[in-house]
Amino acid sequence: MNERIATFNRILKIREDLRKDEQAVLASERNEEREVLNQLTRLENERAQAINDFSRTGTQAVSANDLWFQRQFIDAINTDIMHGNQALDDVRARIVDTEARLVEKHKDVRIMETYIDHLKEADFHEQLNLEQNELDDVATMQYSRKEAI
Repeated sequence: MNERIATFNRILKIREDLRKDEQAVLASERNEEREVLNQLTRLENERAQAINDFSRTGTQAVSANDLWFQRQFIDAINTDIMHGNQALDDVRARIVDTEARLVEKHKDVRIMETYIDHLKEADFHEQLNLEQNELDDVATMQYSRKEAI
């Protein structure tokens, strides 16, 4: 029984390691999400500043070329924001997938822990029964000796 418990403890250790690996992946994906969010915030601020600069040029004399370049700059920022939003959606989808895998890994670990606990309990009861049988045998031998005398 102890060999069986040891075998399942090794399996449990492997499953716990897999769960830790999945937790590390989730942590890295969450860091990536934070980085993308920070980048999007920076781009939003940059776009707001560019729009503000563009609107201020309406009161000044500027060439059509300058207006075109400012507009192209705003469009480039909008494109970057669009790509950033797509990257954010991708990261969040990966996070959802990783969380689902992590829940499954956690369930696997809990099932294995429960099974090992049942094996240990069964082993404990088996040991108690063996001890009780030995005590019964000793008591029977003692009783038989008294009867023989």
